[in-house]
Amino acid sequence: MNTYINISLISMVVRLIVEKNRIEEQEAIFIFYNSKIAEKLADSKSGLYLLSPYIIYELWNAEHQTGDFRQSPYSWSML
Repeated sequence: MNTYINISLISMVVRLIVEKNRIEEQEAIFIFYNSKIAEKLADSKSGLYLLSPYIIYELWNAEHQTGDFRQSPYSWSML
């Protein structure tokens, strides 16, 4: 996976976290990087980097709200 694409994707997801959760960017970065979704995104075998930032945000949000990203309607078998 292209590193630029990954950084760009993470940037978009963090922006969504900031906007939708009304938190500061630094806090959004911290909580995103400490999530299972960020761990999965770093694993090129998961294929998560192929998804839109909106779907990745929804997966992150489900994890943030429930503790389990699989609670998202967007959860898929590769995760």
